[in-house]
Amino acid sequence: MSARLGLARRVPIPITIASLLALAATGCNTCCPKPSPCCERGAGISSPAPTVAVAVAVAPAAPTAPAPAAGPDTWDALLRKYVRGDYVDYAAWKANPADLALLDSFLAWQGKADVKAMSESDQIAFYINAYNSTNIRMVLDHYPIHSPMDIPGYFDKIKHRVAGEDLTVSEVEYDRLIAQHKDMRAHFAVVCSDRGCLPIRAGAWRGATLDADLDAAARKFAHDPRHFKVDVEKKEVWISKIFEWYGKKFMDDPKRPAAKPELFVLPYVDDDARKLLESGDYTVKIIEWNWTLNEKRSM
Repeated sequence: MSARLGLARRVPIPITIASLLALAATGCNTCCPKPSPCCERGAGISSPAPTVAVAVAVAPAAPTAPAPAAGPDTWDALLRKYVRGDYVDYAAWKANPADLALLDSFLAWQGKADVKAMSESDQIAFYINAYNSTNIRMVLDHYPIHSPMDIPGYFDKIKHRVAGEDLTVSEVEYDRLIAQHKDMRAHFAVVCSDRGCLPIRAGAWRGATLDADLDAAARKFAHDPRHFKVDVEKKEVWISKIFEWYGKKFMDDPKRPAAKPELFVLPYVDDDARKLLESGDYTVKIIEWNWTLNEKRSM
């Protein structure tokens, strides 16, 4: 406090005979309800009153720190706070108005972002984050729900502002992310708020580490029996329904082409699965999609 006052400006306020006489007319002190006899005697002062400079300390206004700009760091912090293991704590997020506002500030930044000025890795990371964040915003808007399928138009009707365009989540994924960049590993990164997808990661996707992170996501997929598994004795390969829906696209990934859709995961599987896949002597079984909300369950 003393340091702040030491920087205060001192403002001289001159007091003249006229101001003294005006002051005298109001009474000798502030408790007088009306001018007293002693006040009236002040009119007989004959010598001029000297000018008096009164120093008044004026504390400067405290500087206001600018609010941090919304961006991937905002999204990253929210995910680290609300992703609990494999699931999202939607109930806690919905109950926190400040964090809902933070999410909206990120979505506003995302809506105006200049994606064309980004590198390809940054663009892929941008659209993965855009897909995941818009899915979570829709769930929070309608929470509590059992499944994203409970929300009319969830995938193909509700529009979101993304990089200056109004897009559905399906358009973000298939028209911007997959069609433009053709990296099918991105299917292991986008999460439509259900349990059919891989669990959402507790952090934003970044262009700087994208390739390694997408490889890690593909490896996680290939080692999660909810999405991929083999039965060596029965010669069965069980794989997520996404490989039935988009098998041809998995085969046509320009950097990771595969003779069959399930062979796309060959670089990421364990030894037993690799031997079975390489043998070609197996039957493909589809793991049906789980549309249940990827919500943290209360203990």
